[in-house]
Amino acid sequence: MDISVVQRVIQALELVYAPDTPVNERKAAESACQQLKDDAQASAYGVYLATQSNEFPPMVRHFGLQLIEHAIKYRFSTGKTASKGKMSADDLLQLRTQIWELVFASWTDTQDPQYIREKLVSLVVMLIIRLWPCAQWADLSAQLMQLYTQSDVRRELVLRIWQTLGEELLVYDRDTIAAVRKHELTNGIIGALLPQSAVAMLYPNGYRLTSDKAAESSGGKQATLIVLEPGNEDGWILRWAQHAGELAQQQQNEPMLLLLVNTITTYLEWMPIKAVVATDLVPRLAALLSVRSDQVRQQVATALEIISRRIGQAGDERDAILLQFVELNDGAALSAIVHAYATTLSAQVDEHWDDASDALKFACSLAQICANLASLHWARKNAQNPMSHPERFIELLMAMSRDPRYSVSVLVLGSWTTIVRHSSLSRLPQVTAVFSALTEYTTEAIFQVCRAAQALAVKSQTDGIVDETDMDQFDSAAEFRVFLTSEVRRRLVNIVRDMCNIDPAGFVGWILPLLLPVFSPENSSNASVIEAAFMIVDAVLTTLDDAEQRALSEGDEDIAAQVRQARAPCYQLGHRVVEFSANDPHMVVRQLQTLPSFAFLLRPAAMDSDEARALLMAILQKCAATLKHPLDGPNVRDLRLVARRSTAALVRLAIAIPDSLMMIYADLSQLVQSHIADPDVTRTVKGHLSEFQLALIAGASRTLAERKQLAQPVVQPIIDALHELMPALQSPTEFITLLGLPALDQAYAQGSISPDIRAVLEAARSNRAQLGQVLTTLYVCLNRTIGDRNSTLNLVSLWNDCIGDLVPPILLLIRCLHAMWNPAHYQHLSWQSQQAHGLFGVLDMTEGERQSIIGGEAEADHTSSTTGSQQQQLAAETHAIQHTLGSLLSSAYKCLGRLSCVPDMFTKVPDLADNFAACLFADAEVMAARHWRHLLSDVAMPMLQNVGNWPGMDASTHLDQSRDTIGRFAASWLSPLFAFCTNKLDAEWHTLVTRGMTPSNQASGLQSAEVSVTDEMVHEQIVRDWTRAWSQLVVELLVSVARWFPDAAQIENELASASRVTVSLTGHGNAALGAFILSSADALAGTLTTALTVLKYKDAVSVQRVQQQLSDLAPSLVLISLLPMYSPPTPTHASISNAYTSRIQGSLTAAEDACSSVFTWLATDLTSALVDVLRDPFLISQQTMALAVLADLLFYSSSIASDRVPQHWSFRNSSGNIDQRAMDNSDKIVPVGDPGLVFRTAVQRTMAHALQTANISAEDVANTIIQLTTTSAKRSRALLRASLHTMLAVEKSQLFSETKATSKSVDSQLTRNAPASWTNKHAGNSTSVLDNDADFDLGSIMP
Repeated sequence: MDISVVQRVIQALELVYAPDTPVNERKAAESACQQLKDDAQASAYGVYLATQSNEFPPMVRHFGLQLIEHAIKYRFSTGKTASKGKMSADDLLQLRTQIWELVFASWTDTQDPQYIREKLVSLVVMLIIRLWPCAQWADLSAQLMQLYTQSDVRRELVLRIWQTLGEELLVYDRDTIAAVRKHELTNGIIGALLPQSAVAMLYPNGYRLTSDKAAESSGGKQATLIVLEPGNEDGWILRWAQHAGELAQQQQNEPMLLLLVNTITTYLEWMPIKAVVATDLVPRLAALLSVRSDQVRQQVATALEIISRRIGQAGDERDAILLQFVELNDGAALSAIVHAYATTLSAQVDEHWDDASDALKFACSLAQICANLASLHWARKNAQNPMSHPERFIELLMAMSRDPRYSVSVLVLGSWTTIVRHSSLSRLPQVTAVFSALTEYTTEAIFQVCRAAQALAVKSQTDGIVDETDMDQFDSAAEFRVFLTSEVRRRLVNIVRDMCNIDPAGFVGWILPLLLPVFSPENSSNASVIEAAFMIVDAVLTTLDDAEQRALSEGDEDIAAQVRQARAPCYQLGHRVVEFSANDPHMVVRQLQTLPSFAFLLRPAAMDSDEARALLMAILQKCAATLKHPLDGPNVRDLRLVARRSTAALVRLAIAIPDSLMMIYADLSQLVQSHIADPDVTRTVKGHLSEFQLALIAGASRTLAERKQLAQPVVQPIIDALHELMPALQSPTEFITLLGLPALDQAYAQGSISPDIRAVLEAARSNRAQLGQVLTTLYVCLNRTIGDRNSTLNLVSLWNDCIGDLVPPILLLIRCLHAMWNPAHYQHLSWQSQQAHGLFGVLDMTEGERQSIIGGEAEADHTSSTTGSQQQQLAAETHAIQHTLGSLLSSAYKCLGRLSCVPDMFTKVPDLADNFAACLFADAEVMAARHWRHLLSDVAMPMLQNVGNWPGMDASTHLDQSRDTIGRFAASWLSPLFAFCTNKLDAEWHTLVTRGMTPSNQASGLQSAEVSVTDEMVHEQIVRDWTRAWSQLVVELLVSVARWFPDAAQIENELASASRVTVSLTGHGNAALGAFILSSADALAGTLTTALTVLKYKDAVSVQRVQQQLSDLAPSLVLISLLPMYSPPTPTHASISNAYTSRIQGSLTAAEDACSSVFTWLATDLTSALVDVLRDPFLISQQTMALAVLADLLFYSSSIASDRVPQHWSFRNSSGNIDQRAMDNSDKIVPVGDPGLVFRTAVQRTMAHALQTANISAEDVANTIIQLTTTSAKRSRALLRASLHTMLAVEKSQLFSETKATSKSVDSQLTRNAPASWTNKHAGNSTSVLDNDADFDLGSIMP
């Protein structure tokens, strides 16, 4: 050991922590510290620096511990032998002795800094993870037991070791070796923590079977011995529980008691249920609920909550947890919970709790325990009641349900729904006895919740309405109100539904006298009461409707009779609801939302009744009365909302009772037409009235010809309106005139609006409104009549007849809208005003678009284009045109995307492919980036999803026809779209990365009170939205390709069993599109290459999508690309091989003397992209998936030549060359022998540069690859992570980017005075390498 090195390190640390050290010198000092970590003697230096007797400062001792940690973490070899520069297990055993000495010196009665102690604990745990259990360390429990009995300090040490070990194994995913050795470590903790009697019960033969899938396929699961140490018969968990009980009785040493409970809690998710029962852990923990310590009680409740959600798999385990709580020792645990819950109530909270908020959290935990016991155990599916006396448990559930603190009651309310719906429990006398009280409370509570929500909405006093402590748990009153109106109210309403479902006639007979008086004139201003009443009415009616439909389908005459009995009084309720009148528009909206619930009373079978006809007419008249409203005024927005809800109610009625409405269709049609012709009805309402008509026609029980005949008069006006505007869509110049821009130019030039110009502007305004309304109406009608591909409301054939009249105008409109961004289309016009040079700013992003991008909410624009000064009117007109452009573009995109569901679009529309390509690319270079998101998601994506995949068409029987259709349509624009989006996004992301990006926690949803949104941040979000839309389209292509292949495991099983697997063409993706891509070398190459370009972008959402799909597809492609390189052993295997390879264009899977293109793409391009993801600090969250894909590629490359495929496949070619792209011009690999080995060699060669940069031994990686080809998928990923650990990007990966370049001059700098150019660390200019521990923060602990 070189003492001079130690001295330089101490100097460096002093510079690092000195408050006035300039930044350059600090970086050099940190580089010196980092350099020492890579030294072969780092652990020896670490032990010397950390030794307490050497009397180094705490910061030096802690750095010494970091050196040891670094050596253990990065230099330990997982193989049987250690390569050069690595530590073997024997080396670690020697280091273990030194670490124990450090531990003993620190964990004494003499106070040592806590962060030093915690770091020592983490080192001990790292050693345990790597070495235990093994023959050289068979006495771990004995060692820890000896420490446990020495003193409280040593007892704390032992508990922290076990707690940290449990967290590393069961909670966190920080140590990759823990995942690699998971099975061995699990065996160890079974033998150490559980009583040996429980171990004997769980594993009678003393062996535990591995879950290694590779072992299963090569001869069955492997059995490994569970080592039991003498003297540890009780196990650690029982020992801790007993010790905790003793401390609780003595009411002393609260910190130790809390640590005991925390340590036990760490293992509760893992602990076998039989072991929980064998140790009586539930009553032992429940007894601690009476401890007078808020922290201990809360932690005990958390532990019990974990146990309560554990579910037994079979046999005695099914009811074991429930009985532990409610039956064992005469229900001691339940009694403890009851007593503990009582202390949280308002009468006792001050006596038993220091803080009321802590009492509330504790009560919530207890409520969750009871809810888990009720829902997951007592009322589980097909369970019988195991409790001999459930009365106390039911009483506790009722008490918690009535708790005035909604945070508590909401947790238990959901369990009542489970109990009431349970076929066995709902008949128990003890349960049915509380139904009446439960119903009364629930109904009353709905009114209380609505009252509280109303008080919070108007910001009035809430005293006596809500519990203040309850409300304080939320960040704002608005958040608490959302909680009441969503979670609490929803669960209360569900209970009302369930009570009504049990006894429909009785419930209606009980509730009706309570509801009818509510809808009286004196309550017309009581919004909360009316809101609650409407909710109950809606719940009751929909429940009766469901009950009737279920009774009819199941032939349950008893329920049918009860529903019939309940129908009669419901007509009276219906008239009372319809006749109710209120001045508050929001109450009218709620009333209109309730009206469709009465549809179950108005079905065709009931229309012979005068009551039914009268109610139907009353409902229709109510809706019709609210369709018209003044177009201006202070309440116009609220009245517009009322009118919209009226049309929504009509549409819901059309869907629910189309045949009943068809009886009066002539009158309804006349009513609709009169409103469409009425100028006082807004264009939006008129569009939704057309939607109402088409929904009614689509659902009617008429022939298709009859429905098309009825629908034609509804659709034709839309077509006529589009054709009326066609002349203005023939060129960008004509379209600019339609918008009114020339007239606007004249007005700006004159500085005023003359009567002639005003007339032109008004005409343009009308044309814009007409075009916008036509598109909006068309879209809602398409949405309503095309619907789901399996829907009975599908009227695709109606649109087939007129598709040639609809698509061309929409394509022209989109081209004109895109052309607006190209000055070449309008610069030649005779503009007069200065504002015309920027086209008046109409192409700029509107505030509404901006808010939509950043996740905000735009304020309504009340500016009128006909009032105010001349300049204000001109500005308003400009803004109106600007808003219209965005609206037209969005509507046109959506209409075109929806029309792609119509098959004849791709055969009857002339030159569709060329015109669509022109829409995409004619002005693409100048079009605003914000529109590409919608163009991709609303047009291109639906096109690719629907073409060849139309409703009613079987992909397997019309495959050739569909594939040819896709080829004719997509061939002209798909490949150019790959190139265009890739080039554009590459440039955008390069700019973003160069400039610096928004932190990832603000990347989506920028609108925040704490975030000042800049134009740069908005642009970044636009690029992210575009990238995500693009990634979604790429994923759709990959999914469509993957439809033609099973996953790799199925292919492997197919090869092993020599039995064919039928590939289902149903599910996600477009099978015909997949067939087209696979048959075209350009399309497949473009799809695969584009998928990899998405992985380059610094957007985790997009990368996650593509990686997820590649994780399904790439392993299958590995096997398929290898199949041609083997000779099948049997004709059946040859048939299987040919079936898969024939699905891909032959030039991509076959080559004479070289590996195929798909093989090369997998081994080089995909591997390189995955390695880049692993090294990218912006994509840290995607590392696990990238490792999984890479591990699966390597794992399945070994399938054909492994024991998993028992037949012998000989190698077809003895030699060949691999395309060495992305291999740094290295020598070509000659695949002599096993092609799978060639693939793995190529993968490793592709990774060579990254491995070399990270100082990772190629030998270690090769050994890891050998291991992971013979192990399970989960373990293989852990092995790969452990092998590549130093290559993976971390948060501070850029910190020492210049370490190697400056390492030669570091030593000399440290021996001289600090340069004067350094700056202060505490000013936030740098981050120290020593501040990378989650356990502590040196900046807050040390001076």
